[in-house]
Amino acid sequence: MIDEEIVAFINENKVATICTSNNDEPYCFNCYFSFLEKDGILVFKSSGLTKHDKMLQENAKIAGTIIPEKVDVVSIRGIQLEGVLLNENIELGLKSSTSYYLKYPFAMAMPGKLFAIQIDKMKFTDNTRGFGFKQSWERIF
Repeated sequence: MIDEEIVAFINENKVATICTSNNDEPYCFNCYFSFLEKDGILVFKSSGLTKHDKMLQENAKIAGTIIPEKVDVVSIRGIQLEGVLLNENIELGLKSSTSYYLKYPFAMAMPGKLFAIQIDKMKFTDNTRGFGFKQSWERIF
């Protein structure tokens, strides 16, 4: 179970930076996301034709960050994460689309497909609780 403070922070935010690589070529992109907190899954939408879409098909492992839109250096808060892109299935597709389109209804009018990232590790930094405060979570397999 992911700590409530981590879940609350993730749900307060809208944009994640996701990083992937293929053949020693790193690449990062920003995306709007929704979060399936019970499953520890981040959902984002992409056209299916981008450089990162192609790279993720070759290497499903990702790293990423979530930080607030406005950053205050003294009270910085943020998530560092690692995970893997999941293959589609009907149940995951239904959960993902419900979560994403409830948060971003305008996205229904935009072409593309939803992707789901299973988060395997997270580190939450929250300097509002003291400089350097960190809280970690790791999926138990």
